[in-house]
Amino acid sequence: MGDSLWQRVLADQDLKSGQVSKVSVAGKKIMLVRLEDGTVAAASPVCPHQGEDLTAGKLYMGAIDCPRHHYLYDLHTGENRYPRNVFPADLAERLAPLRLYPTKIEEGWIWVQASRER
Repeated sequence: MGDSLWQRVLADQDLKSGQVSKVSVAGKKIMLVRLEDGTVAAASPVCPHQGEDLTAGKLYMGAIDCPRHHYLYDLHTGENRYPRNVFPADLAERLAPLRLYPTKIEEGWIWVQASRER
């Protein structure tokens, strides 16, 4: 298991509302998103369904919409919102969540916590 570390990734003022940006933290590509409520989410930029680049997706009510199959992932919880809500329960349980990373804003910077790969 890797060490957890906080890394300063982007000036807070450089991520506008509704904007998606890709950064590198501890050797991992991470997607930063300024949500409609002003909070910042950090997540894997890779859709858990079939590996599409989520940075090309659209934001929708606190979630990111995958451009390939329109799977919708909640950026507060990582949970799949669609098609989970229309799938039978046994299939919905198999929908992998989107990997999220802790964020904080300190001294005008956005910080992301990620584990260093070993």
